[in-house]
Amino acid sequence: MSARVLPLVAGLFLLTACTSGGNAPTVTGSPGVSGISADRPASLDGIDPCALIDDRGRGALGITTAPHNGVNVSASSSCGWLLPDGYYATVGLFTQVGLDDLAVPAGTTATSIGGRPGKKVVKTTDPGCSLYLAATAHSSVQIDVDQGKDPEISCYDALKVAFVADPRLPAAP
Repeated sequence: MSARVLPLVAGLFLLTACTSGGNAPTVTGSPGVSGISADRPASLDGIDPCALIDDRGRGALGITTAPHNGVNVSASSSCGWLLPDGYYATVGLFTQVGLDDLAVPAGTTATSIGGRPGKKVVKTTDPGCSLYLAATAHSSVQIDVDQGKDPEISCYDALKVAFVADPRLPAAP
């Protein structure tokens, strides 16, 4: 065997040995988030927005109160929680309105949560923050954090809620 072929053959042997069956553990779920199935829903249809933040997620966010129906009247459905800093978080589902179909105010900035495209609206008049995330090509999720005094804290809280909810949403479009 030539000096050039020997490393190639050795590399293929190692690759085959490392990837063929064996006792390699099967990993499911999202990196960094335990208890999440790798099987994401295909759409937002039938998803309960309160289920996007389960007991474990509420613990991670420091939420000690039960979820309740949110007050986002434009969403198909919504759910809300009181955050430990006194701010209020609402998750609203828009089953028929995609991220690119939303009418958002000037000054909206592009963002991304776990590779999922989104838009961030910082509200300074009535301090708060809204994150809009693409769920599918024709559906989206709105995360609002309001009733605070600082829009930057609201946006930080909205990001934390988004990272907890993201693994339970359809795969990013």
